[in-house]
Order: sequence, then C-alpha cells, then structure tokens
Amino acid sequence: MVTFSKLSHFGALLLLSISALPGARAHGQIKGVLANGVYSNGPNIYWDADPANEQTAVRKMYQAAGPSYVLPQDFVDNSKMACEGAAGAPKTVTASAGSFVRVDWVGATGELDGKPGTGNVPPGQNPWVHAMGTVASYIAKCTNDDCTTYDASQGSWVKLAMFGIDRTETISDGLRETMKNKPEEYYPTPGTSGLWGMARFVQAGSSWNVTIPEGLANGHYIIRQEVGAVHNPWNAQDDSSGTQLYIGCVQIEVINGGNTELPKGAKAGSLYATDSAFARYNVYEDNGKTFVDPGPALWPSSSNAKREEHSSVSSSVNDPTKCNAGSKLKRMRKVKRSVQAIA
Repeated sequence: MVTFSKLSHFGALLLLSISALPGARAHGQIKGVLANGVYSNGPNIYWDADPANEQTAVRKMYQAAGPSYVLPQDFVDNSKMACEGAAGAPKTVTASAGSFVRVDWVGATGELDGKPGTGNVPPGQNPWVHAMGTVASYIAKCTNDDCTTYDASQGSWVKLAMFGIDRTETISDGLRETMKNKPEEYYPTPGTSGLWGMARFVQAGSSWNVTIPEGLANGHYIIRQEVGAVHNPWNAQDDSSGTQLYIGCVQIEVINGGNTELPKGAKAGSLYATDSAFARYNVYEDNGKTFVDPGPALWPSSSNAKREEHSSVSSSVNDPTKCNAGSKLKRMRKVKRSVQAIA
C-alpha cells in the first residue's frame, strides 16, 4: 500500500480499493525526491483532496484508474512522452549544480513486498514490480522560467544518463528467485551475464540518483525520469504489448550553477521511434545479448561520460549537499564512450 502524509481514513480506503482492481494498469509512480538535503513527497494519485498534492514538485503521472505507462504507438506523442500528459505541479525543489537528486519510486501493488533482492524499502512501501528494462534521465529547461505552468510537450529534452544492460554484471540470486516466483522470470537466463538498469533499480530499493551537471546555469528545469520495462514484447496482434515507459517529472530550480546552457535537445515524441528496436525488443528471444541503449546521445558527451548509479535508501551518501565533483567521480561507474543508436 502506498502511504502519504496526512492521508485521511477515507483516502486510505480509496487507495486500497483502487489498487486492488483486477484490471488495473497502475504499476507505480514517484513517491518522493531528495534534493539539497530536503525530502519532498510526490502526489497522491488516488485522492485529489490530499493536502500533499498542494505541496509537491512532482507532476501527477497518471490518474489512478487510467494507464500508468506509454506504449510504442504513443511514442510520437509529445505530451504523453514528456510527462505522461501531466500538468504542472504546484511546487519546485531546489538542487545545486553538481549535486544529485534522489528519486524514490513506489510500486502500486505488493507483489514484491518483503521479497529477497528488493533492497532496503521502508515498511509499508511497495517495491517496483518489474526487473527487466532501462532507467534513463532527461532534462529540459522551462523557457518561461516557471515550471509550474510550463507545457512539457514543448520541452527540448536532453539525455543525462541511461542504464540499459551491463553485460559485465548480473542480477542478484535473491531478486532472480523473486522474479521467477512472481512469475516473471528474469532474462538473461542463468549462465548468461547481464544486469538491467531496472534490476539494479529494484535492488537499490526502487531508488535512483539523477546528477545535475556541474556548472549548469541557474534556472528552472524539469527532470524527466523514465523507467522502460521490456517484459511484455511487442506483438502486432496485441496493441497492449511492447516496451512500457513509466515517465515521472520533477520540477527543480538549479542554484549555485555556472554558465553552461543545455544544448539543443529533442521533442519528447521524437526520442524513440514507434517501430524501433527498443519499442519492439523481445528479451526472451534475445536474452539480453544484442540490446543497444536507445535514443539520443548522452550529454555531456566525452570519453569520461558517466552513467548515473543507484543509491541505497539508507545510505548516508544520499545527502546531495555532500556531493561534489570529486566524490561524484568515485560514486559513479565509468562507461566506455560508444556511438548510441538514434532510434
């Protein structure tokens, strides 16, 4: 069960009844964000009157009774692909350039509650429910200098990081067994290495860090975090199949920045093609062997380009006020520069 501050008894009952619907397509959302040492809760999608909804900087990803993800046929939709069509949130969080913003997600169902391999998830909070797929972070500037009213469909999105699959690592034994019993068996299969970004995300307690580029100019921006699940491969006869994109948007104000402006990005509806290898990826046939990170190139692009790493919810290194260039280099894994396919 998802819990929120100041949630009334009625609101809690409503949450329980909706999340129990057998046909619900709500798999999870952003629970909250940690930036500059301050934690901010996400919205309550189940009860509009929750006071938390007036204090959040996280855009409401979807209505509780509606789809919680974007499918390939809508990859061309600038609004759905930006922030799942969400309007502006009422607040903005403050983050220093060079620090990170920790984004905590929560599952809509309790399938993995208390199961091995799901990290240090606080009691009463559901882990994310899928383990195969990507985790990516994009950023766009609110050109009107007010993200609370900015139309994200007009955003120029720049990719900061993507964790697709790391073939030098593999999933933990605990999470592999958990997913087998879900049942949603993990691929790559035993004996073939390959750790999906989403598996690392689940193992980290359904939490991820987004690094704000060092020297980024002060101003108002939206962080677009995208979790791309590949457990239901595309089938031409099934319009509910294909890669599922769960997209959450956090409104931030960057402070203590420099003079670096974002480069020209892309409209959200042009990040991935509807018929791309990403949209139609079949993990069960490929076993993770040929997957290539989709979308535009990372920024900043250099031989030292980094892939953001997970964070443990209980770890003291999650205090972004202690994140500087030196410690950041130690915490993040180096990855070789590669030419990324533009889907």
